[in-house]
Amino acid sequence: MYPWDTDGVPAPLVVAALVALAYAALIGAHARVIRRHRVRGAYEPRAALWLASRFGPLPAPADAGERLASTERRATDALLTGALDPAEYRARMTALAAQEARERPLRVSR
Repeated sequence: MYPWDTDGVPAPLVVAALVALAYAALIGAHARVIRRHRVRGAYEPRAALWLASRFGPLPAPADAGERLASTERRATDALLTGALDPAEYRARMTALAAQEARERPLRVSR
């Protein structure tokens, strides 16, 4: 028995199986995002796009700016009607700014 064997199963086979499982999980998660929150211009791996299309027609990609703007509008309306306190509004705006930075990074030429 070699030191890299584990109960008769070579360790590289175990590692390869774990990597394959992780890859499959990531593709599944990405397919779920494509089905629920498709954004124009976002990277969509072919495997995830194929998997997402197996469950019916794909939704049309939305413009990230409009979706983020409507989220901000709803939070502002809730603040003005008293449904949100100022601390909760600031927390939502902070989360929205972080989401916008991920989805629409600022590109500056040098």
